[in-house]
Amino acid sequence: MKVKVLDFTGKWCSTCIVLDKILKSEVIPKYKNKVKFIKIDIEKNEDLIKKYNILSVPTLILLKDNKEVWRKSGSIDKSKVTKELDKLVI
Repeated sequence: MKVKVLDFTGKWCSTCIVLDKILKSEVIPKYKNKVKFIKIDIEKNEDLIKKYNILSVPTLILLKDNKEVWRKSGSIDKSKVTKELDKLVI
């Protein structure tokens, strides 16, 4: 898949837990065959934290052809994510 969502998260992060529920119930099903969703635990993936310069969680990064095209950290609204994904998959 050309479009990927990197979801940087922590088990202890309450905002991450809320975002995870939204992604699983509303976003991932909508883009199931068009976008690859990759959940990344920051405590187990230091190399990726450094590579993508992750400073806080949750952080979502959208990649198209392995190039970063969008990034958002903190509280993330579902409509903003779907708006950006729609631009990439249409």
